[in-house]
Amino acid sequence: MYREVFGNERQRYLIESGAELWNLIGDSPQYAYYGTTVSLSDPGKDAAKILVSLAKLQGQSMCFWLPRADAPALQQQLENLGMRTGTSLFHHGGQSAYKASKSLLAERSLPPNLELVRLDANSPSQLIEGTVKLCQNVGLSTMPGEVMRGEALPGACFVALNGKGMPVATASSYAMHAKGTPREKEAFWGVLATHEDFRGQGLAGILGAIVIEHMWEEQGMRGFNTGIKADNLASRAACAKLAVLDTAWVTLFCFDDSVLNLLES
Repeated sequence: MYREVFGNERQRYLIESGAELWNLIGDSPQYAYYGTTVSLSDPGKDAAKILVSLAKLQGQSMCFWLPRADAPALQQQLENLGMRTGTSLFHHGGQSAYKASKSLLAERSLPPNLELVRLDANSPSQLIEGTVKLCQNVGLSTMPGEVMRGEALPGACFVALNGKGMPVATASSYAMHAKGTPREKEAFWGVLATHEDFRGQGLAGILGAIVIEHMWEEQGMRGFNTGIKADNLASRAACAKLAVLDTAWVTLFCFDDSVLNLLES
């Protein structure tokens, strides 16, 4: 069980139930996890059954590496079983993303008035909480503190601090699959957040590149994945600059509102 969990009751439940489930099934190559909920990877004929079970246990589940053409049929199956569904575009970057990140960092760096830090076991709780608040203020969910610190999973969270030591921009990446499984070198990448007073300086791109470079060189990751809503043109453009590009896959979301509504009652 994590000690540093943030958000409202629903968000905390999703994280805590996901953590307990991952403890049970984390060695299976069929599942993915990066500090939120346990999800399905590379779906087969039993995808609907698995996603419903995951959603009933956690309140929601996700499905990665789902061919876009297969999404409507799977959504219909899930909705017939009483689930609510949604999808986002599945962006992916490999060696091209690493090269693009290296190229960007050769040309650009953080402004001299900002300090770069990587969260770790010694980071004060106020810094973790400040980074969480920064993300929440722009509508992003966050992982438990132990994940952000790089303790619970292979991963990293980088933060830019202003002169008062306050987080003004951040980016993260975490392994999605257990070691020894076929996709062990695939990582979630994202949680790009910038304080409104510091936008327009390209901080998201710089920090996004820094975390890709770190995960490639220090953690051995070779794939970087993120989900983006189709109408979020700004995020899609930012990803394109780092060669994290749209694919023929989608991320499918499966919600069990009978569980989620209980958490709000």
